[in-house]
Amino acid sequence: MTEKSNAIKDYTYFLSKRGKLKEASPIRSLFQYSSLPGMISLGGGLPNASTFPFKSINIELKDGSKLEIEGSDLEEAFQYSPTPGLPRLQKALKDLQIRQHKLCSPDEPGKEWNLIISNGSQESLANAFEVLIDDNDSIITENPTYSGTLSILKPLSLNICGIETDRYGMIPEKLERLLSEWDHSKFKFPRVIYLIPCGQNPSGTTMNHQRKLDIYSICSKYNLLIIEDDPYYYLQFESSENNNDDDDGGDDDGASCGSLNLGKSFLSMDVDGRVLRFDSLSKILSSGLRIGFVTGNKQLLEKINFHQQSTTLHSSGLSQAVVLSLLNKWGIEKWNQHISFIQRFYLEKRNQMIESIDKHLKGLVEFNIPSAGMFIWFKLAVEDSKTLIFKNAVEKKILLVPGISFSTDPTKPSQFVRASFSTASKEQMDEALKRFADLLNEELNNKSNSK
Repeated sequence: MTEKSNAIKDYTYFLSKRGKLKEASPIRSLFQYSSLPGMISLGGGLPNASTFPFKSINIELKDGSKLEIEGSDLEEAFQYSPTPGLPRLQKALKDLQIRQHKLCSPDEPGKEWNLIISNGSQESLANAFEVLIDDNDSIITENPTYSGTLSILKPLSLNICGIETDRYGMIPEKLERLLSEWDHSKFKFPRVIYLIPCGQNPSGTTMNHQRKLDIYSICSKYNLLIIEDDPYYYLQFESSENNNDDDDGGDDDGASCGSLNLGKSFLSMDVDGRVLRFDSLSKILSSGLRIGFVTGNKQLLEKINFHQQSTTLHSSGLSQAVVLSLLNKWGIEKWNQHISFIQRFYLEKRNQMIESIDKHLKGLVEFNIPSAGMFIWFKLAVEDSKTLIFKNAVEKKILLVPGISFSTDPTKPSQFVRASFSTASKEQMDEALKRFADLLNEELNNKSNSK
């Protein structure tokens, strides 16, 4: 646990102009009273559930067991529901966060927090940026960073400050230098930093405990709000120094899932109340369910909730009901078993790709072996990978993503390429990397002959 605290008392400083203006929907605000005993509602515009043509939903799991959603559970799933999510699922996910990240009770005085379910964590991120960021603001990210986040940020004409990374993510010394030497006459000082701490997309890096402590300390010193985007948290597949170098020692110090120590999240070490954590079930249960959730300070989440009330209203009730039914059936033990299965699966996929890299790409690329996530980040012996990947690789029937797609400064060329090992078979990976090796050798030969 971080000892020093620069606790945030007033979150108004972090809100955008739009965020400060967000107010509760007067109709949505009535939902909290609808379940009170004896309440008769003539206020809402809810359709009558008796007109819905659905009687029950049955889902068979791969182990042969079944989920059955019917009666009042089905009615709840198909009806409008509170913006933060179906109350029982919201409670289950809060319990998960308390267990996994060692959080206090959501109602502990002075440390109140909340959780909001959304249509995937991408929606929660967009909602958060809406209430936190103004046009022409400054924001700090890793460089490279997730292209989906860049798609949200770039239209806002922001000063996006990309900080260089190494195998453990953002380099603290580079962050400290940027902030200590900030030219206030040129750009607004940043209020928000965006981080992907585990299996970073695209670089595959995972922050170890000391790196998180160093980054958190700098954010506390300069009063930055941390956006912890962590969709690959449960896809950590190595109990290595990445997560076990905690100075305090002991198994209870890091959050554990099954037999794997997943390490402390920024949320778990947050003593200031400056972390908004974004989780996703897309990589664990199903990307098509579109279930993500944001956890953090109650004041900030209230503004995010107000914004979601005015856009999508709430996440799919049916998707939420499926997840709730599954979690109820599984319990903690089966959840942990499933997470362990996911970790073993992606570890095997990663090892298959490493085997093919060693076979075909030795001397042609540089890379670090990821301990989480789905990606390997290649550095090539070319100045710019864009044409090579978008044109030449496509002609050879290989799909990769050039580094420029993840760059905070698209005016600068990138030597990097992202490869994913999540879906291709072992044979497909081997053939793809053989084609990639042929392409790189051709490129090097052409470069040599042109001299």
